[in-house]
Amino acid sequence: MLRFFNRLLLFLLRKKTTAPPGTYGEEFWKPQFTKASKTGFNLTEENVEEKVYDAGLLDGALVLSLKQTVSLAWIDAPAKRYRDMVIDSRFTLEPLGGYAAAGFMFRMVDHGTYYLVLVSSKGYFRLDAVRNGMPFPLAGWTELPSVSESAGEAVLNGPVNLGIIVSGAYILITVNGLWAAELNDASIDAGSIAFALASYEAPPSTEKSFIARARLEALTVDSRMFQAAAARERLSTTAGPRSRYFLAETFAAMGRLDAALIQIRQAWEDRDAASPEEGRGNRTQRELLLAARLALQLGLAGEAETWIDACIALGAESSEGRNALTEKAKLLYEREQFAALRDFAAGTLESGPADPVLGTLLGHAYWNLGEYEAAAAAYDKAFEQDRGNGLLVKNAANVYEVLGNREEALSRYITAGNCFLNDDNYEDLSVLVPKFLSLGNKNYKARVLAGKWAFSIENFAQAEKEFEKAEALRREAAGLIPPDPSVMLLQALLLIRQGKRKTALPLLEEAASLAGEHGIFHFRLAECRFLLSGNAADPALKADLDRALQLLDTEAEERKRIAKPVDETWAWARNLAAQISLQNNNLEEAAEHLEKAASLLGEVPAIKVNRALYYYLSGFPDKGLELLKTGRVNDDPEGIMVNCAGNLLYRSKRYEEADDCYRKARTLDPGNIDFICNRASCLIELGRYGEADALLALAHEKSPSPAILELIGYVSVKQGEYQRAETAFTEALKIDEYYSPSLFSLGWLCCNTRRWEEAGAMLQRLDDLELKGEDAEHREELRRRLEEGATRLIACAGSCERSWRVPLDPPLSPALRLYAMPPDELPAGTCTGCGKTYCIGCAKNNLDSSGRFTCPDCGKTLKLINEGLKKLVADWAAQNTGEDH
Repeated sequence: MLRFFNRLLLFLLRKKTTAPPGTYGEEFWKPQFTKASKTGFNLTEENVEEKVYDAGLLDGALVLSLKQTVSLAWIDAPAKRYRDMVIDSRFTLEPLGGYAAAGFMFRMVDHGTYYLVLVSSKGYFRLDAVRNGMPFPLAGWTELPSVSESAGEAVLNGPVNLGIIVSGAYILITVNGLWAAELNDASIDAGSIAFALASYEAPPSTEKSFIARARLEALTVDSRMFQAAAARERLSTTAGPRSRYFLAETFAAMGRLDAALIQIRQAWEDRDAASPEEGRGNRTQRELLLAARLALQLGLAGEAETWIDACIALGAESSEGRNALTEKAKLLYEREQFAALRDFAAGTLESGPADPVLGTLLGHAYWNLGEYEAAAAAYDKAFEQDRGNGLLVKNAANVYEVLGNREEALSRYITAGNCFLNDDNYEDLSVLVPKFLSLGNKNYKARVLAGKWAFSIENFAQAEKEFEKAEALRREAAGLIPPDPSVMLLQALLLIRQGKRKTALPLLEEAASLAGEHGIFHFRLAECRFLLSGNAADPALKADLDRALQLLDTEAEERKRIAKPVDETWAWARNLAAQISLQNNNLEEAAEHLEKAASLLGEVPAIKVNRALYYYLSGFPDKGLELLKTGRVNDDPEGIMVNCAGNLLYRSKRYEEADDCYRKARTLDPGNIDFICNRASCLIELGRYGEADALLALAHEKSPSPAILELIGYVSVKQGEYQRAETAFTEALKIDEYYSPSLFSLGWLCCNTRRWEEAGAMLQRLDDLELKGEDAEHREELRRRLEEGATRLIACAGSCERSWRVPLDPPLSPALRLYAMPPDELPAGTCTGCGKTYCIGCAKNNLDSSGRFTCPDCGKTLKLINEGLKKLVADWAAQNTGEDH
């Protein structure tokens, strides 16, 4: 629940409502749900932005509906302020197949401080004290004794009768007339009440306009003197053993061990009082097992043993009985009775089913008795039964190392390390790294695992070294070790961190081809393509992203099936898909992807950034900017939301406001290169080139990249520093020889300084690129400028309209000797009299007696005077005769 509150898009659905201090009503209040004015609830305020909820009256009930998942809404009665009270209510919850909860806030000081009781659609309740927006669970999700079982899971059927008694620090909760919990908390003194609805999971599909709804059908609040105390006295004795056990389970999960054991003892006392003839035998295995475990953790070994033996006596074949046998072994281990533990554990395992915990304890017994080979065998067998548990195989590795079997020890240390890595258990993995590196300095798997560990703890330099060593070992094995796609992926991510995204792309492509059935590889490949080219229409990008979404959807469904949390990669892939859809102006598709991403991640800054862009592209820029506003630094700790606000303002040409946002972003993350460059770009638009130059120098020092050098070159041109600009463009091309912005910039710079050959070299590289759209148009514009500056056009004076473009200052060509008639489109020569030039097609009918071309106008001889024209004919001759004329 803490995660729910922290990550929740907590919509503040009501303005802060306060009454004069010290005014607390003493009354019996029964609102009428027939007219808004008679309810006492605030039904007049406008709903919050996006209309994420609706509240109103329908068929004699107060109805609260949610339209967005992972959200909490409430409708309050601000004039009704109480300290002590008895709340009786009846409401119906409609989750529509999703997961929702409804209940009440009470002693509500403002929208950040209150108590909250919720009853969920899955048949659980909880109580939280929320202070200044931070929830403090008093009772986490606790099973209700008044639910039926459906499809193996507790569900809530019919109306909920929720009662809340508050007397001083005492809080008692009843559900459907049954005692559910009683607790003490004095952190909030008094306040108003509110009807609340929360959504945790959206329904699979619904045709309704909402995803969850709650109908408050009846409500009374009695705050008259002594009423709460009297109700407390009357109802506190109605607790059932089943309810107390459920509450004990919750307290145990929360780490409140004393409170949990008190509830179990009280449940037994209540049952003994109700059935004194059954005496102390009136205990269930489930209760005895939990009580024993609590007692062990509290250091009450004697009582724990008594309850364990009692649980076993009721049947060692049941699930609780088998668990009690394991707890018995734990008790023997705690008492260091290793011989007894060995005999007990070995005998239990021989006569009963396999149990990795019991097998581990047997291994511990052998180890402490010095029976190392038996210990290693026991640990190995335990790991076979729980292959995800790295501690079990680590125990075996320790024993093999003591036995001097380095090969077996290394194998098991690596296996344990991989288990810890999969569980994100970097603390235990860090202990193993020196061990398996000392045992396997030349072992490929050991080096790979060391690299993955280093990457996980963000020691990227060490990770790079380990992967290099691993790759060297793989090459030495001459094909015996296949390439590891996970290593390729991490190596690519390391390159991306260094600004070498283009170098990383082939690695990601190969990794995706090797690990074709794992969505994360295709996601990272698609992400790299998009960030590298920015071309959302790239067919390869679409294919990679579609494959990633398909695989990740399948993986998510499988994880749900086995009750495991969905990996966040699924949501981040949806977020990437939203970005691409936004760039393609497919706004409806983008909104769908964002909803799916937010369903897992919540309204994290990255989601809000894309939502803001969605509003901007939809024609509501101010709505997008409003979404990006933050009230607290914690709302945007990395500054990406305020940076996005700057981007939207920049695109709207509101440069002064954009600069303010970029400055704020830099205060949150001073070293962020994107933030530095964004502000520099904004300063360029404002004409503040000196400040922009200083920022770009800082960015270049931190992380050199072609993009930064391109901006430095642009600023240098604006300041008249052309030599510095050329140096910047050249350095950018040293990093990426096909970085198109710098190819354009350097090409134009060379044209402007009449260095046509160098400009031509830039154009040739641009021709190697598959440019589209504006980039392709700019390339043709550069080509025209180069042609106009470096060549001249010579037109045929005949009727054919032929022309030839030749260099302005062509080099001298050698003498020509032709052995065949060139084609009509080549030049015949220039008249030595009138200076007109003709093609062979127009001049071939005007020959003198010796067969030379003559001018059709003046009759003078045509000669190839221009060296450029001469080279055209020479090139044809070379191609057709194989000789260099």
